[in-house]
Amino acid sequence: MTKVARISEPAVISARTESHPLATVALFSAIGLLISLSVLLLDKYVPGEWF
Repeated sequence: MTKVARISEPAVISARTESHPLATVALFSAIGLLISLSVLLLDKYVPGEWF
């Protein structure tokens, strides 16, 4: 006989994501700032027009 294991989503995961709503915004902003900084640094060393 085959036994099927039921995997249920724990309530801890949903509570953890709801407790830090600003973490997603902060992470998104940090990634955007990192991309902007890398473009500014590459603009000094890579010849050509970016914009």
